[in-house]
Amino acid sequence: MLNIYEFNQYRDFDSFSNLELFIIAFACMCVGSFAQSVIHRSNPKILNKKKLNIFYPRSFCPNCKNQINPLYLIPLLGFIFQLGKCIKCREKISIEYPLAEISFLLIGLILVYSYGLSLFFYITFLIFFLYYILFFLDLKFFYLPFGLNISLILIGLTTNGFYNMFVDSFFNLLNVNGLLFSLYGFFFGFFTLWSVNFFYRLIRKKDGIGGGDFILFGAIGSIFGPVSLSFILLVSSLIGCIFFLINKEVYDNRLPFGSFLILGSIIYFVTKNFELLDNFLVL
Repeated sequence: MLNIYEFNQYRDFDSFSNLELFIIAFACMCVGSFAQSVIHRSNPKILNKKKLNIFYPRSFCPNCKNQINPLYLIPLLGFIFQLGKCIKCREKISIEYPLAEISFLLIGLILVYSYGLSLFFYITFLIFFLYYILFFLDLKFFYLPFGLNISLILIGLTTNGFYNMFVDSFFNLLNVNGLLFSLYGFFFGFFTLWSVNFFYRLIRKKDGIGGGDFILFGAIGSIFGPVSLSFILLVSSLIGCIFFLINKEVYDNRLPFGSFLILGSIIYFVTKNFELLDNFLVL
């Protein structure tokens, strides 16, 4: 079994050629553009239309319905070439597309700077891809697709089960199998929120937490393990309280708690990862 330190081997960013960096940057922006397209097409109202799904038809202007020239699909450059408007109907293009491309560009470069093109880079970038989609789907539509949640669970089970990739050092000392680490994390994550909702439903006769949140928190637990869950839940709840105070007129009786769980888990990962990097540099 491999452990986390074997994925944290530092590689000097200057070792990449300019062409390599360009290819990596362009690929990251393409993934970001695709992620934003998935978010747009995963709108529950749109998915109910039989002639439109995530992969079909090819990209088109939502206003005039004309298909977009491949030249204008180039990340960032397509938006600039069109001056932020559809070339045919002059309707404004959503700023969310270039923002997604820039976000994935920055995250991709940060990860490749830290890990090179290692397995850990690909896994963390894939997790970020799924997180990004789930975050905005919940924030905009209160929608956490079952398939994406299951994908996160599979990532947790496989990466920890085969490589101990995110297994906490405490569990390593106990010689706990990486697969058990993920299963414990999923179990405690899922049933923590399920239990809260169970008692809430007994008292208020209605659900207080969506079923998608149960699975998402279980998925996060399957990746980062059971010890991480208390920290993530605390941070997520604090973010949710602040968000509600700022937006209480908009979100009067529902909050996208899944989005807050994702932010909490990212904060946990960054905090934990800095500790791991410090330990690695000392070694």
